[in-house]
Amino acid sequence: MIYFLLVLGYGCNSTPNKNFEPEADTSTSDEAKTSEEFIAESYATCLWPKVGLRDNPGRKDAKYITTIYFGEKVEFLDEKQVADDEKEYIKIKLSDGNEGWVYEHLFAIGGNLGIVNGQKELYKRPDIMTYVGEKLEPMDMVVIFDGNQDGWNEVVSLKKEKKGWVQGGANIIQNELDVKLGILYWRAMEEGGEKKFELLENIMDNPNFKKSKLIEEVSKALYGNPGSEEAFYIDELDQFQNLASNKLGITSKTVNIMDRPTTSSEEVLFQVNKGDICDIIEQSSSLEEVNGNTDRWYKINFNGKVGWVFGHHTSKRRN
Repeated sequence: MIYFLLVLGYGCNSTPNKNFEPEADTSTSDEAKTSEEFIAESYATCLWPKVGLRDNPGRKDAKYITTIYFGEKVEFLDEKQVADDEKEYIKIKLSDGNEGWVYEHLFAIGGNLGIVNGQKELYKRPDIMTYVGEKLEPMDMVVIFDGNQDGWNEVVSLKKEKKGWVQGGANIIQNELDVKLGILYWRAMEEGGEKKFELLENIMDNPNFKKSKLIEEVSKALYGNPGSEEAFYIDELDQFQNLASNKLGITSKTVNIMDRPTTSSEEVLFQVNKGDICDIIEQSSSLEEVNGNTDRWYKINFNGKVGWVFGHHTSKRRN
């Protein structure tokens, strides 16, 4: 009898419980999100020209650490705090390892930076009935968020001046080369006067950007928009597009080369003609207005002859 009870008890314990449900494995409870989504939400993009990183939220008793510039992608450390100024701040980490706090409104958390190539209609919500006439324009920079709204994507632009939804991602370029060109372009456009032109020239002279489909837009900003009365037509620059940065091409029919970088100079050393290519020796430190055109002077060497030429008549023309 005892033997029978032991066998019976063993059999009951070894029989699988059909109603038994194992505990959920909470270690993978977040698998509903893909690794790509986690990566995107771990980063934030600066949407303002310049933002100060500080060691504490807010400005009161907060020490300045460094400056973050438009387009920089920083690591979001998943900490938020409302400071004494009643604004929300987020804690971030820069690529150089610096950590600190920034005003949340100046950043977009998640998403990827893109640049608009062609007009793109902007909607208030992911619904075609919410279009109110606003559009994204060529060269607008936006952070685009991957959405699950049947082909709609949410976007936010530089300084958050434009926010809304677009249908699909067409006309928004996200490849690294064009995005970096766009970042440098807008950093230049946020500057004034001479600094702006210097930064645009740097983009044009950078050999990495020669094949970018957006380089023509930089040319328009630097040299003028083809079609206007004062336009500096880009086709006239085609023969000079591969010139080294220490050379310039003559774009006017006949140009006087002066002994000094000023129109008050009375001595014309020699003349150059449209299409001539000259070596740049130096350039004037400031801009000058000549006959309504503002540009700098360049000291050039043409076939052994040296003198000064006004930039408006060259491939370095600024407006």
